[in-house]
Amino acid sequence: MSMVNSLVEDFHLLSYQEVDSTNEEAKRLAVGGASHGAFIWGKQQSAGKGRSGREWVSKQGNLFVSVLLSPEVALKHYQEVSFVAALAVKEMLEPIVGGEYELSLKWPNDVLLDGKKVAGILLESVNIADKDWLIVGVGLNVDSFPKDVRYPATCLTQAGVQIISAKIALSRFIHHFVGRYDMWMKEGFEPVRDVWCESGYRFGESVSMASGDEKIEGIFADIGADGAMLLKDATGEMREIYAGEMSHEMEEG
Repeated sequence: MSMVNSLVEDFHLLSYQEVDSTNEEAKRLAVGGASHGAFIWGKQQSAGKGRSGREWVSKQGNLFVSVLLSPEVALKHYQEVSFVAALAVKEMLEPIVGGEYELSLKWPNDVLLDGKKVAGILLESVNIADKDWLIVGVGLNVDSFPKDVRYPATCLTQAGVQIISAKIALSRFIHHFVGRYDMWMKEGFEPVRDVWCESGYRFGESVSMASGDEKIEGIFADIGADGAMLLKDATGEMREIYAGEMSHEMEEG
């Protein structure tokens, strides 16, 4: 892991009234010769997307931001920034929601408010002109949330938080992201992973995971050094899961 400093002045904000997708705009900026550290904020998205190409409902009033990065680390470490971003979102939200609500981090890249999805993170890596870029997309439900989704969602307004706006949330997210990113660059993934696990949703508990066509049940035992979920199944075997969806039905049972 590189020991290069991630100075605050490396980061800068680009604001758009409307954009198709902040992640897509980040790609266009990379093609155009943009520099590392751009935060791309779209007040509204016309073609937002989530994991696996799913549509991300993008109503004005919510926060849609992507970070364009060129980390001086091997590509295999890029996925670790999902944990960096999740921590930044949680830490940004903590003083806003107070102790009345529980914030937790759902593997691999969601932030939950009282067990319901309030934010999601989408990582994309691209190679442009022989340079590797990492794009970190973050969507935070501030004023509204989608109803017809496979995992229950909520928003800050629904939770009774009335004094926050997308602009304020963005400012606080940038502050926390830059701090956590700097820690990751200097100290590696382990301290990020350790802090993430403290708030990991159903960490140490039974979970049911859909990974591809396979359904795997067991104990969410740990996060591996590469970000994989380590799940101990009924036979005692430790399974490594690199992509999957946690079943909400089992969580309710």
